[in-house]
Amino acid sequence: MRRAGLGFDMQGDLALSRALAGYRRELPRLQERAIATLRRRLPVQARRDIQGEYNITATRVRKDLSVRTLDDGLSLVGHFRGIGLRNFRARQTKKGVTSSIFRGAGRSLDPGAFLAPLLGGGVHAVERFGAKRVMTKGRYEGKRRQPIHVLYGPTLAQMLRKGRRPERLAEFSRSLLRSEVERQIQSMQRLRHGTRAP
Repeated sequence: MRRAGLGFDMQGDLALSRALAGYRRELPRLQERAIATLRRRLPVQARRDIQGEYNITATRVRKDLSVRTLDDGLSLVGHFRGIGLRNFRARQTKKGVTSSIFRGAGRSLDPGAFLAPLLGGGVHAVERFGAKRVMTKGRYEGKRRQPIHVLYGPTLAQMLRKGRRPERLAEFSRSLLRSEVERQIQSMQRLRHGTRAP
């Protein structure tokens, strides 16, 4: 399965914390915790960013979005698996199927398309296309019909790489890592001095 990833090099920002005297021994552990926090929060931020532009559910975004840990950081991966047009608020009309891929945009029409349950399960927006042939399965088995083709919208990989989304997610990652390392150091300082957070 094809994938597209966004790599986030953590060493540049985490190296800044090496200048903090007195915490050299704890630094690797602080880095690991910071990256673990980013691993949890990065896909959530990516999902929110994508949903701010696309009419797609959180469940469908999570299905094709994953995070991998690399030697020098993390990789946010979006799959190239097709996302059926049914996931973009598709509706059946007399003229065909309408859908709304982008938030705030008007609905687009696919003339002649229709919503239909497929043999693999689930309802999809489809259209008949191509030369007629004898159907081998389903309700039209043995009859000559045009084959059905599922209509798709953009993939998660395309959404992930669109516009300035990669830059926004990279900046989110750097900011979170800095704040997380600073938070842990402040916590350690309070423990060393016997004080608690307000």
